[in-house]
Amino acid sequence: MIGSSDKIKQVRRLCHQLCFASCVEEKRQGRHVELLRLRPHWSVLKRDEQMASIDRGEKVPFDISLPLPARDEREGSEAGVGLFWERFLCQQCGRCCYTPGAGLYLEKEDFDRIAERVGKKKLKTLCRYDKRLQAWVLRQPCPFYDKEKKGCTIYEIRPLTCTKYPLHPPLPEMPCNLAVDAFCPAARLLAKDTLGWWIICENNWAALLHKLARDQS
Repeated sequence: MIGSSDKIKQVRRLCHQLCFASCVEEKRQGRHVELLRLRPHWSVLKRDEQMASIDRGEKVPFDISLPLPARDEREGSEAGVGLFWERFLCQQCGRCCYTPGAGLYLEKEDFDRIAERVGKKKLKTLCRYDKRLQAWVLRQPCPFYDKEKKGCTIYEIRPLTCTKYPLHPPLPEMPCNLAVDAFCPAARLLAKDTLGWWIICENNWAALLHKLARDQS
């Protein structure tokens, strides 16, 4: 007998496998607006709680799951990532660049590309070498962020991690969904703007649960 928690995980995996392309298109076309009109009570009671939870990211580091499918090994599975970048609007606040932290890991290609611009000797003075990772780590605050101009001075050759930010690896409890760094103001805004998209996910989950129950009976 499958427990309710395991059944929900199974349904979410099935949804990711079967509906990832159609749900992205439904969200792009705004189908959630119609569904919310049919179910005006949906999330109304929890809306303030959800908004407050998202706003915690300004002071408390954590990641937020989004109602968009994460990329997997299948061809064409980047549809969710594509819609994310269509909707995400960087505010150029620089918080991800100048906030003190442990540092930014540089792929070998990152190091070589940036060293070609600024010189290997200078780049090493801006990094620390991590023996465990056997890699250079760019110190934070990022030395390439210009506070006066509010921009990255090596934007076109910035590290790969920077090109993906604020996307983070999916959360363990929601492995099929994209996740973003709640520290990013633009990511928090997008999370709020797309809260209504979850109703499309829930519709898909409910339909799959109904089918599983019918097949088992």
